[in-house]
Amino acid sequence: MVTISELQILSRLNALMDSPAFDEFTLPKVLLVGAGGIGSHLMDLVCRGLHGHALDLTVMDGDVVEARNLAHQRFTSEDVGRAKVDVLAKALNTPEHRITAWAENLRESSQLVGYDLVVVAVDRPEPRRLVHASDVPWIDLRSTGRGMLVLTHLDATERIDVQTPDHPPASCQAEGVLEAGFVQVGFALAAAVGAQWVIDQVVHGRSPAKAMMMDAAYGGLSFAPLTGVGA
Repeated sequence: MVTISELQILSRLNALMDSPAFDEFTLPKVLLVGAGGIGSHLMDLVCRGLHGHALDLTVMDGDVVEARNLAHQRFTSEDVGRAKVDVLAKALNTPEHRITAWAENLRESSQLVGYDLVVVAVDRPEPRRLVHASDVPWIDLRSTGRGMLVLTHLDATERIDVQTPDHPPASCQAEGVLEAGFVQVGFALAAAVGAQWVIDQVVHGRSPAKAMMMDAAYGGLSFAPLTGVGA
């Protein structure tokens, strides 16, 4: 005879097995755009965070490793001159984690086709806007010095537009910092937030993350209010 408690256990197991986390056919395809300070560390965190879970992640970036990257990006001196995406894919591929290297920069919306989740961690507004215009869940990760900024598909369009003006490419390290022999860790904050977003999306199919700003020394920061927008 099956008892009430056994039925409850079976019901919970059935619900768990019906979730996306246990259905290999619904495993989301994740695209990470950018393999620099934020992206390279995010990949390591995601792979560690999903250590017992399947992962299908493509990393896109057209850059090669340079000596100036070594202080704050997940590379070593032996990697200099190699494509960043190739280094990361080789280091993090496992039987459970399928990591695909795509040594190109994001320039057209067609490059986003076929992915279920998109993470953009670049230093230029044009790729960000391509991601913002996509119809899948996305997160936009940025950092400058000790600070970081995050936007997601859940944010108001006005907030996203205000925070994505035209500007030249900018490093996550303030001018002169690397030359002075130290780094500022805003990129690590952004990588951690982005990694948790990916983990939540892959395991639970959702994430509550929305716009946030943070400083590694002062904590959470506030956005300026948007006129007539509750976001």
